[in-house]
This record gives sequence, structure tokens and C-alpha cells, in this order.
Amino acid sequence: MTTDDYKTRVQEILDFITEIALGTYTYTLPLRNQKDELEQIVVSLNTMVEEIDTAVHQINHEKSKEVFENIVFNLDRNFHITSYSDNVEEILDYTNSELLNMPVRLLIGNNTELPDDLYQLLKHAIEENLSFKVEFKHRSGYIWRGIGYLHGMIAKGKKSYTLSVFKAAYQNHKLNNTGNSKSRSAKYPSQYRSLLLHDQRELVRKLHQYVMERLDRTLPKISVIGIEVGCSVSKIKTIFKRAYGDTIYAYHRRKRLEKAYTLIKNTSLPFSEISEECGFLSLAHFSRSFKKTYGITPTQTRNS
Repeated sequence: MTTDDYKTRVQEILDFITEIALGTYTYTLPLRNQKDELEQIVVSLNTMVEEIDTAVHQINHEKSKEVFENIVFNLDRNFHITSYSDNVEEILDYTNSELLNMPVRLLIGNNTELPDDLYQLLKHAIEENLSFKVEFKHRSGYIWRGIGYLHGMIAKGKKSYTLSVFKAAYQNHKLNNTGNSKSRSAKYPSQYRSLLLHDQRELVRKLHQYVMERLDRTLPKISVIGIEVGCSVSKIKTIFKRAYGDTIYAYHRRKRLEKAYTLIKNTSLPFSEISEECGFLSLAHFSRSFKKTYGITPTQTRNS
């Protein structure tokens, strides 16, 4: 990486951290095809955004509600944007003059499952009533992910298309991020953004640290965990489930597999070492668990 590229990447990371500090947990920062310290920081930041969003909205879940963001693009027969829903400019931070007549491909991230022949995708999606994953690029380089549906439209004999993309999000009256990005960037995060009671935050922090420090081994019985963190078993179950939407053991397993995925993609370590580093009893057990979660084997992941 050249010095200029390095400085640019550092600035992207700093801008992303600013968005997180302002209470924006909707985006992630795309990874580059490089294996260096900066990309490890990006991986950690993307994971942190997920954890913050879950903690803020699910520990006091009665104060938050799940809603769906939906952005819509109308496209001509060449898949150029002819119109769009009024929330697109706010979510992706582009102007009307930039969006109109833009090929929709220029907004779509690299991991979107769109083949070169969009007509074939459209035909298949309509026939099978299928959805597909979509990534849109924010002006600042962030990624907004959702599930898309592509529909064919006929008007006065002319063919056009509608691309509708949905994303689950949380909404809370004390975490209202309405308004344009310029007005938000001038404000320091409100003291009301934290909805968590101090003792709950502290317990979640301790439990999360407990889990993340033990990704190389299995967790003990929950009664032992309770003794070690100084909390009752029932409180651990309740608070952890609210914070992360899963049991402490399922969450621990997921994080071990995420660690394994990162090691497979970013290192040349043998699978046997990765399996041991991530706390699996055998390579066979690791391979089965990995394929069950990601749908492909560790070898296929490394070669992809």
C-alpha cells in the first residue's frame, strides 16, 4: 500500500468511527483485498457496530422496535435509474442530479449477487419469487446491506424495472438519526443515546469480555461463569439473551467460527492450527461446524 493509499484508508476509518460515535449503526465499512493491520481494524469495527446496535436496542428492548428500511429504484430497460424513493438521498447521501440516469451497477457493492445478465436474474427471480442480497455504496464508502426484489414493469408498451431493497433496523425516540449528515456531523452524541442502565452495561461488558477471551476453548457450566463474573445464572441468561439475541454458548460458538473465518481468509495457517486456536476438539468437528454455518468448507473458503 502506498503512503497516499494508507492515508486515505486511515481517513476512511476515522470518518467511520465518527459515524459510530454519532449513533449511526446502519452501515459497515467494506474490506479491501489486502491483509494488513488496517483491514484487521476494519473487521473489528464492523463487528463492534453489530455489537453496539444489538446492545443499545435489545437490552432495553421495550423501548425499541424493529422496523424495515425500504429503498426503491425505478430503472429503464438498460438498468439506469429513472426515479427513486425519497429516502435514498438521505440513506446513501447522493444528490438528485447524481442519481438520475446513473447505471444502478455503479451504486452496487462487489458482494451483490447480480450476474452480468440482469435479465436472466429478473426472469428467474420472478418465476421462483426469489430474493437476493444487495449492497449499496454510500457516498463515503460505507456499505448499506439489504435483501432485494427485482420486478418487471410494463407501461405503454415499454419495459422497465423496479428494484426494491429491505433492511431490518431498530427505531427509538431517543436514538433518532433523522436529518442530513451535515447537521448531524456538527453535534456531539447526546447523553441520552445510552439506554442501558449502568449495572446492565457493566454486566454485558464483563460477559462479552469473558466470552471473547475464551475463543480458544469451550466455556464452563453457566453456574461457574456466574461465580467468576459475580452474577446469578438467571440474570446472565436474561441479560445476555436481551443483549445478543442468543444464549452465551451459541454466541461463543458463533464468535469462534467468525475468528476461524478471518484466520482462513487472512492467514496461511493450517486448518488444524486454526481449529485448535478456535477451541474445537478435532479438525473433523471444526470442518462440520464451519460448513453448517457458512455453507462451504474451510478449503473452499480459502480458495474463494
